[in-house]
Amino acid sequence: MATWIEEFHGATPGTEKSRKNADSRWCPFVDTKCKKTRSGGACALKSATEEPVIICPNRLYGDRFKVIAEVAQECFGAASETVSPDEMASRFAAGTMTGNEIMVYGQGFAEEISIASPSPEGRRGSFKVDYILAKPSPEDLSPVAIVAIEVQSIDTTNSYKDTSNAFYATPPEAPIDPSAYSTTAGFNWENVNKRILPQVIYKGHALRRERLATHGLFFILPDAVFQRILTRLGGKLSAYPQGLGTVTFKTYKLGDEDAEGTRPLKFVQRFTTTVDQLAYAFVSPQNLPPEGAYENLLIQKAAKLTKR
Repeated sequence: MATWIEEFHGATPGTEKSRKNADSRWCPFVDTKCKKTRSGGACALKSATEEPVIICPNRLYGDRFKVIAEVAQECFGAASETVSPDEMASRFAAGTMTGNEIMVYGQGFAEEISIASPSPEGRRGSFKVDYILAKPSPEDLSPVAIVAIEVQSIDTTNSYKDTSNAFYATPPEAPIDPSAYSTTAGFNWENVNKRILPQVIYKGHALRRERLATHGLFFILPDAVFQRILTRLGGKLSAYPQGLGTVTFKTYKLGDEDAEGTRPLKFVQRFTTTVDQLAYAFVSPQNLPPEGAYENLLIQKAAKLTKR
C-alpha cells in the first residue's frame, strides 16, 4: 500500500516553512536538528485509507513541550510550571521558588532518569520512562509526588528516504506536489503487539510500586496508535478513576492545515484504565480468528495446488 509524506520538517512539503526548515534539516517542534539524519524529515505519513499518522515522537512536543506541561497541570493544578532541575536549583538557591514548580526529567529539560532493572547475572540492565515529573519539597527539593509519562508514535516499515531526498533536491523555485511522490513506507502496526503494549504494561507495574506515583502512568500517543491498541485488546477496557496502578492514555492527531501549510496538534481523547486490565486483555484476547482458520486456509491452498 502506497503512502505519502503529509508533513515534512513541520509543514506540508513544498511550502515555504517546510523548505526553510528542510534546508537546515531543522525540527521546529523541539527547535533543534531533525533526528532523522538517514531517512529524512518526515513528521507524518498518510495512506489512501488512513488519516495522517504521526511517525515521530518529536512531533508531539510542539509549543514548548505543551503536552508535558498539560500533564503537570492536570495532576498538580492549573498554576503548575514545568522547569528543568537546573532552573529549580537556581530558584532554590536564590529563595525565589513559587511553590508551583514541577521538576521535569526528560527530553527538553534534563536527561532521562535511569534506574537498575533485573538482568542476567554479570550484566547490567536499566529501566526508564521518557519523563518523570516531580513535585519538589520547598525544604530540600526532595519529591513529594511524582508522575511518569511515556511518549510513543509509530515506527514505519520499508522506506520513504527516496521521497525525502527528492524533496531536498527540488530547487527553491520549483513547485512540489506531495501527491506525486508516493513511498513504499508503511505503518508498523505489529509493534503495538511486540513492543508498545509490553512496555506500557511493564512500566505500569513498575510505577505501581512507587508510593509517590499516585497518578499512575501517562501514555501520550497518536490516536491512530491508540485505536490499534484497543483493537488488539478487544476494545473492551473498563474505565477507572486515576490512581496508583492506572494508565492514562492521552491521544492526539494532526489538525486542519492552515494557509502556511502547518497543522496544530489536536487533542482527541483521554482514557484511564488499570495496568491489570491491560495485562489481562493482552494475554486473553477475545477478538481471535475463527477456530481452524489456518487449517481451512491451507486446505484451500492445497486444493488449488492439486488443480494445476
